[in-house]
Amino acid sequence: MTHKRALVLNADFRPLGVIGWQRAIVLTLENQETPGTGLEVVTYYADTIKGTAGKEYPAPAVVRSPNYIKQKKRNIPFSRKNVFIRDQLKCQYCGERFKPSELTYDHVVPRAKWKKQKHVISPTQWNNIVTACIPCNRRKANRTPKEANMKLIKEPQEPNPYGYILGLTPWGVIPEEWYMWLTSLYSHLKDVKT
Repeated sequence: MTHKRALVLNADFRPLGVIGWQRAIVLTLENQETPGTGLEVVTYYADTIKGTAGKEYPAPAVVRSPNYIKQKKRNIPFSRKNVFIRDQLKCQYCGERFKPSELTYDHVVPRAKWKKQKHVISPTQWNNIVTACIPCNRRKANRTPKEANMKLIKEPQEPNPYGYILGLTPWGVIPEEWYMWLTSLYSHLKDVKT
């Protein structure tokens, strides 16, 4: 079994997150026994799972909650993964899209200058970090964009949580079966080869 995850959709078919295929099977079986208590399978992977006594079962690729799950208002945790997703794997200086392995994140105001400006919060936060390709990051070095004569494509800010899919990263391979369900924040990942 090469696919170890299933995409979970809300009752309105909006993506919520990613779970392991074992959990997806348990919850779909639960829903078959008691409708409305587990998950429904929307689509399967082409390959199967070998169970006990050599029996093969279809592997769920996308599952859906039959009941609407109200999502709590939440903040997106600051992380390299979420910065790359927010910036859609684009260098915020040259505008080119790269593989995740070819990107870094850059402090817009370098750490040393940040401390001299007497900020009370960390320089490593949503409003001071952008995705940068390695050549642009080296060119900017320990300067502000203005000092380096480089222009930001857009000012960094904390992202809106709408559209984020819990557990989905830019480093993994996105199964083709998920493509039609991805929000615009993730649609560019289908072409990324890590």
